[in-house]
Amino acid sequence: MGSLASFTSGRVAGDGYLKPAKRNLPDLVVTEPTLQRAASVLLKLATCFRETDHRISIACGESGFTRKVLGDEEGRLKRSVFETNIWAPARPTLVFIGEVAIGLTVYEATVEKEMVYIDGQYVPVKEAKVLKPGLWDRKTKTFYRRSAQRVASKRLCLRAYSPYGRVDWARTWIEDKVSLLKQLDDIVLALVDRAKTLAPQIAEADRQAVEERKRWDAEHAIATARYERSMIIRAREDSLNNLLKIIAKWSSDRKLQDFFDDIATRSVGLDGDALAELLAKVQEAESLLSRSNSVEALMSWAPPPPKPPE
Repeated sequence: MGSLASFTSGRVAGDGYLKPAKRNLPDLVVTEPTLQRAASVLLKLATCFRETDHRISIACGESGFTRKVLGDEEGRLKRSVFETNIWAPARPTLVFIGEVAIGLTVYEATVEKEMVYIDGQYVPVKEAKVLKPGLWDRKTKTFYRRSAQRVASKRLCLRAYSPYGRVDWARTWIEDKVSLLKQLDDIVLALVDRAKTLAPQIAEADRQAVEERKRWDAEHAIATARYERSMIIRAREDSLNNLLKIIAKWSSDRKLQDFFDDIATRSVGLDGDALAELLAKVQEAESLLSRSNSVEALMSWAPPPPKPPE
């Protein structure tokens, strides 16, 4: 009850639903006129559960639970393109029945009404006629476009749901002819009974999750091994290609060396001037060519990793 000031000190959406800036709050999606009554429902429900040795944890710190999103058909309908989402608490409100948690949301349902757009907002036709009766003067033949819009109905609903991601279940109690406060005893009995059937479903979902995790780990291990094998094979291919390049460069250098050795052999019989001219050309030719040292080239070569197992 002490958190209600946070609801009323925040923003108000175009359709009247409260959008507090704070999110560590009870799961109440309502307008200001129904806020006090919605909080009373949650408070008295907590009292009923406490009397049966169960507890409601508001904005709890427990992890692993997911709040079921309130659909537009259950709460308010977004009317403005600037209102991108319904307010939601940071964590679900839960009732713990033994080891089983059940999520709780108290929200104000909507009802379809005929509305007109006046002074920047939608107003029910009935209220608009009271506020500005002259607008419906038949003598002026003023025409105002009417449209069906969803508006807050002041009728509260309690939605209970499974906060476990792998177990889908929800049930909603609606104020029709009987208020929620008068339905609390039946709600508590229904949720306690539902917790008994949820427990084996949760256990089975947990078992399936463990099996899926094992399968995923196995598939991931196989994929990782295949990837590592492919990387080893690629590294060995790259190492071989680099070695072949070194050998090819060495072979080319040997051909060059054989060429100059042959010139030296054939130049033995030349006279002084001819020999000097030949040696000058040999020097110029060698300056244009770069020859690698085979030892240095092999030392710079990266050997391949070990061959992967078959």
